[in-house]
Parts: sequence; structure tokens; C-alpha cells
Amino acid sequence: MSFLSPLFLIGALAAAVPIVLHLLKREPEPRVKFAAVALLRHAPVERTSTRRLRQIVLLALRVAALVLLAIAFAQPFVPLAATASRRATVIALDTSFSLSAPGRFARAQRLAREAVAQAPATDDVGVVTFADRAELVTPPSADRGLAIAAIDAAAPGFGGTRYLAAVNVAGRALGTRAGTIVVVTDLQEGGWDAGDHASVPAAAHVEVRDVGALPENLAVVGLRSERDREVVTIRNDSPRTRAVAVRLSVDGRPAGERSVSVDAHASADAVFGGITGSEAVAVIDDREGLQADNSRYALLNRSSRVAVLAVTATGDLDRDAFYVHQALATGDAGGGSLEVAGIAGGQLGGWPNERVSAYSAVLLLSTRGLDRRGRDVLASYAASGGGLLIAAGPDVDGDVAADVAGAGIKLHLVAPEERRNSDSQSLAPGDVRHPIFQPFGPATGSFGLVRFTRTARLSASGCQTLAQFTSGEAAVIDCGIGDGRLIVIASDLNNRWNDFPLHATFLPFLHETVRYLSNAHVKSGEYLVGEVPSGVTPAPGIVTIPATATARPRRAAINVDPAESEPARLSVDEFGSAIARLKEAGVAEARNVEQRRESSQHFWQYALAAMMVALAVEGVVARRTI
Repeated sequence: MSFLSPLFLIGALAAAVPIVLHLLKREPEPRVKFAAVALLRHAPVERTSTRRLRQIVLLALRVAALVLLAIAFAQPFVPLAATASRRATVIALDTSFSLSAPGRFARAQRLAREAVAQAPATDDVGVVTFADRAELVTPPSADRGLAIAAIDAAAPGFGGTRYLAAVNVAGRALGTRAGTIVVVTDLQEGGWDAGDHASVPAAAHVEVRDVGALPENLAVVGLRSERDREVVTIRNDSPRTRAVAVRLSVDGRPAGERSVSVDAHASADAVFGGITGSEAVAVIDDREGLQADNSRYALLNRSSRVAVLAVTATGDLDRDAFYVHQALATGDAGGGSLEVAGIAGGQLGGWPNERVSAYSAVLLLSTRGLDRRGRDVLASYAASGGGLLIAAGPDVDGDVAADVAGAGIKLHLVAPEERRNSDSQSLAPGDVRHPIFQPFGPATGSFGLVRFTRTARLSASGCQTLAQFTSGEAAVIDCGIGDGRLIVIASDLNNRWNDFPLHATFLPFLHETVRYLSNAHVKSGEYLVGEVPSGVTPAPGIVTIPATATARPRRAAINVDPAESEPARLSVDEFGSAIARLKEAGVAEARNVEQRRESSQHFWQYALAAMMVALAVEGVVARRTI
């Protein structure tokens, strides 16, 4: 039996009060002499032994009541039984691709085998392998041959380093027993992230076996299309200038080779022109460095056309969205020509998903006539990687917009009454580093000149607030929908609820928003190994993403995380500091487990009920004792 608040047990000392009072009342019975004892024969007589027994029962009941009250406040519960009494040692072996250079993983395996050999003879030994995910390969057991076999069978993969995954799985393998977690790694600085629900048992001791610093390395960190050419970016993480040959293949056929010189700790581009095709891979030779970052894959997108679809009430942009149409028809977005088309909400439901997916971004400016089929088309477009903008003006119904955003966003739009001119609000960007506002730089203050006479009250779950009104309400939010993006503006874009279109910031704001949404559309075909959708093998290459309920099959490029090959490292002390913070989190998590355990048992209620029964019986006995 354990107690959630054991300090309340001190209150049980109050049980000494009735005991002391009982002892103080113990006085000898006075002797009274009677001349005629015969007169007492017919008087009621209470035996001294019976009265004394009742007093003892009263004392026991009062003591029990006070003790039960203290126990109820202490919140008793039965803790989970310990799963094992033996100590354990868990070896966490790093299998990220930063160990893929020649000889590095063999050294890591040697350090792991040494940790097995040095574990106390009384310890069970288990093995965890980890990169961006962790797996318990061998649970702790007395058979150390299993641990050695698991270490020998391990191999470096394509994932990045994630220490939280490792310590979580190793901590669960230890369970409630004491033991040691031995982390065999190269101490990548990027290995710690801000993951949730991470904890290390307080009784666990964590050791680090350092594999050593990264070797000199060349990495392909970028492959992108720029108009009519392909650009390959090479990073040199060594202290000397290096020459490298870059080979490009398109659709399985060689497309050219370029030689570039890359300065120490710098990057350089290799440019290929006249390329035709849809799928490309860039490769370099770096036999002494990491092997997984010697290639990079991409789906080629050389089109300079950015097509935008605006959904309005009638589809006539000059009538329904004059300012938006004029702004998008001026200039370009992202270095390419920008084209805008309009469609009535009632017609969108008749379009197949493939037709909408041809557009780089969709602007929802009106929900009039937008039926269930049309809403599903927009939701599928966003989930498949499209960029969607909703301007919550007078023609946008909040319930319809919420259907388009989906249940995961829980979008809520409510349009308030019109404000007086003296009560108009202005807009203030909150995250000036966001791609929409970053190009404005110091000029973001000019957004304060825009006056909003009507604004929708906007809320959504899991979204980033990019700007706020002077009232503190959200003005612009950015949400993720599947593989796509959703931007919601809490007012219109057609000079009805505000004078935004009349200010110089309107045109660049709209262009930057379209560019951001268009990039989301392009990037829906790119994944890092640790972020691949379900059902896709986490390995570099170009694959087909299976169809889902909201998206059709599509091709995608999968690459390793270039941050994994960066040479920055943690010290052992810095690693230990991170573990100490996790142990504090572990104590808090253990406390939460105890609270959940206690709340499911409710023993305090039984203690309180027993106390009330004791008081009731005490009242009955007390009346008969008087």
C-alpha cells in the first residue's frame, strides 16, 4: 500500500487525544457505606466490567475514526507490482547514417560488445537500435549471447539521430527495476529534439560510449529546378578545399557530369542545362565520408507557370474579386509567370480532383453554392499537398469553411457586427520570420496603416498564428492539412470589410502568400526518410505514394536529412545535462501514473465510509454508556 499524499498521515497523531482523555478519566470508584444493604437488593445494578468494556469500545471507535480520516486524506492506493527484481543493462546502439563512413559502425559495434562484457554478472542485458525511430531488438535477459547476436546483426540505415526515441524505448525496457542505459553514439548535436512524453527512470544510470567525430565529408544537400536548368548543391564539411565530380541522371539515363571546387566548410552549385525528364538523381563519389548523403533525388519541376484558382460566387473575377484579380495579374510569384482563373462555387463539384490539382494554389473567396462534392474536392486538394487560402469575408460561411478545413483543424469562423470607423482595427504581424512576412523586413510596420471595420472571429486547433488584430484576436493563421497548407485570413480581400487593397502592402502580401502556398504544392512530393507516409519504405529514392481516402497515388522523392551529416557535436556533459532534464520529467510522469492509479481505485472513499460507520456506532455505544 502506498499513499499519494503521505504527509496527511501525520494527522493520525490526533488519535492520541481520546486515549489521553480516557486515561485521565480513570478514577477509583468511591466506597459508600449503607446501614441496610438489604434495601439495595431490588435496585438496578450495572457491573463495573461491562461499563469498562463499553468505554474501551468507545475509545477504539474514536481512535479508528481519526486514523481513517487521516488515511482518507493521504489517498491510499496499491502500486503496480514490480516486474522484476534483477538489475538490467540496456545497450542503445546508434544506427543513423552518420555512422555509415567506412569503419565507423564497426567501432560502434565493438563499443557495444564491450558494454555487454562489462555489465555486472547479475544484470540482464538487452539491446535497442535507434535512428529517427528506436526498436527493442532484444529484451533484457540473462542470455548475453542474444545481445551479442543483435549487435552483430545491426547495420547503419538512412535515418537521422533521435536520442529521445532511444531513451524512451530503453527506459521502458528497464521498467521498474534499477539498471544502466549505455548509449553508443557519435554525439550528433541535432540528436535532441522537442519530443513529448520522454522520460528516463530515476533509478537508471546513463552512460555514453563515444564513437568519435565525423570524418571529412562531402554531401549532396540540394537538387532543384530553376527555370530551364537543374542545380545541384554540394556541401564540404572538411577543413580543406575539395574538387568533386557531380553526375546527374534523369529518368534512369545519364544527363551529364560537372566538376566543381568546394571551399572548406562551404557549399557550391553544379548547374546542368537542357535537361528533359521528370525524375532525377545527383550522385558524387566520397569513399571516405558518409555514404548515405552521396546522392539526392528530386521530381523535376521546370515549369515557370504558377496557376491560381479563385473560387467566387459567380466565377467572374472582375465582378467578385476585382482587387485580387488585378493584384495577381500584375508581376509574378516565385520567379515564374502567374496565371489566375475563376470558378463559381456551384461548378467546382463537377470538377475531377485531377483538374484542381493542376493549380499551384486555390483561393476560397466565397462559399455560395459550394456543395458537398465541391467541399470534398477542396479538402482532397489540400490533403494531397495543395495550398489553400480562405478569406473569411461576407461571402464565406463559417460552417462550410470548417468542412473544407476538415475535422482535424476544427476551424471556427464567426463574423461580428460592423464596427464604427473609430473602432476600426489594424493588423500586426506576429511572426516576421514566416515566409509570408519575411520579405517585408522592417516594412512590416506598414501593415498597421490598414483599417479593418469588420473581422471574423477566428480559431483553429494546431495552427500557427501569423498576425493579430489590435484587439488580440487572430488575423492570419497557417495550418497543415495532410501534405498541404491552409492560410486563413479573418477578413475579406475585396475592399468591403477593410481598406487593405488600397495600400501598397496588399500586392506583395498576396504574391508572397501565393508563393508560399505554391511551394507547399511543389514540396508535397518531397520527404525526408524519417517523415515518409505510412506504407512507404524509409529509404532514399523515388517512390509511388499509395492512394488514400482523400488523395490519389502520386510520385515522391525521399532523401536523407542533410542535417545529420553536419559536424557539430555534443560534449558528454551536455548529453548528461539533457538526460538530467529527462529524469526530472520522468519523476513528474511517475507522479502522474500514481495519480491515475489512485483515481482508479478510490480507496479514500472506502476509508471515509468506514470512518462514518465508526462514528455512527460510537454514537450508539456512547448513549448506552451514559
